[in-house]
Amino acid sequence: MAFSIARFRGRSALLIAAAGLVAVAVSWSMMARAPEFSPVSANPSISIETDNLRRGDVRFFTYRDRAGDQIRFLLARDSTGRIEGAIDACRRCSMYRKGYVSSRGDLVCRYCGNRYKLEAMESGLASCVPVKLPFQVTGHTVNIKPADLQRERGLF
Repeated sequence: MAFSIARFRGRSALLIAAAGLVAVAVSWSMMARAPEFSPVSANPSISIETDNLRRGDVRFFTYRDRAGDQIRFLLARDSTGRIEGAIDACRRCSMYRKGYVSSRGDLVCRYCGNRYKLEAMESGLASCVPVKLPFQVTGHTVNIKPADLQRERGLF
């Protein structure tokens, strides 16, 4: 009887360890996979419809400035329904050119792995803090000034 209990405990520990390794592998693969970016242009500002941006959703965009540089940014709707905007980089991790990925309603830094609730993106962890993107909402449209994006060009 003691032998079968020890064997059962050994198998469960092995199963728990295997499940933990799978969870870590899934997490790392998600951080490695880049999000899909929708290209946008200015006329004279950047206008993005938010009708299909649901609570917990994050959408990624790229804007090509006059110099030809690509500037990435994101828009998200938090659990309260408020729209948040950020540059797809933080001042600390931007040198690695990874940006963020969306995971279960959170924003995750693809370099350091810090997770941010959409409601608290500006608080950040340690020195990894998403760079806030100024914008105006008119009805169901977000308007962004190209100058606000170009100001953060150095992060890319």
